[in-house]
Amino acid sequence: MKLQRNTSFGIAAMLLFTGFSSLQAQDAPSVKMGVRVSPNFSWVNIQQGSMSNNGLGLGFSYGVTADFSMFKSGNYWMGTELSVSTIPVQAKSSSELRNTVTIANPTGGTRDTVYKYDQGNIEFKYNIQYLQIPLSVKMKTDEIGNLKYFFQFGVAPSFAMKKKLTTTTLNADPIYPTNKGISFHDPNNEDNDVYQFSGVQIPGSAVGEKEYDFIDNINTVRFPLIIGAGIEYKLTGSTMFTAGLRFDNSINDFFKDKRVSGRSNMIALSAGILF
Repeated sequence: MKLQRNTSFGIAAMLLFTGFSSLQAQDAPSVKMGVRVSPNFSWVNIQQGSMSNNGLGLGFSYGVTADFSMFKSGNYWMGTELSVSTIPVQAKSSSELRNTVTIANPTGGTRDTVYKYDQGNIEFKYNIQYLQIPLSVKMKTDEIGNLKYFFQFGVAPSFAMKKKLTTTTLNADPIYPTNKGISFHDPNNEDNDVYQFSGVQIPGSAVGEKEYDFIDNINTVRFPLIIGAGIEYKLTGSTMFTAGLRFDNSINDFFKDKRVSGRSNMIALSAGILF
């Protein structure tokens, strides 16, 4: 699967460069292509539910970029990218969670055992790798010395390629079996639902409603709005060094639990070369 993902990214990047190169050959000043790298700091903004943010996550992005001039002007550009971005999300429980586990009796048969976890005693560290395809409008100043300044805004549709969740407890029973050497799981894999918190049925509920539960699945599509600013520094000829700061704010939920609403955000520092 890893080889497949890397191959897909390589093919897409090659097609991107091939297509953009033909455009550049027709009208060199109207298209600029390049590469970029970007460390990012991410967090989750919880709107409702039994979760809270648990600090900043440190991620990383890399990819290829292309800027197309708009209106035959050197000040207005359409920017696009093809990037692989790792965006961590760190959360913790803000209410009691419970898990009902069926175990075998020594004398035969089975019985249910309920494990209780106090508020704040469960930490969730998501490490999600996305394929991002940002599309933004860039407004660039005229050259001031060797510098240009730019402001950008747009969207960055993102598609999860790799999902890891490490669930840990503080002063409580372990989540992962000690005899299997497991330290993380794929939250969306049905085989890993055993590492979720099943909760307990609400007494008297006619439809089997539960409480103290949490479904750790996530949405595999992320749709953020982006806004940023930066500089372009002329190195030689048409080659530019670019650096910037970008705020990336998702407008759709990160979690798939119906009672938890949270959106992942990040601030990214980027550096790259435009040719």
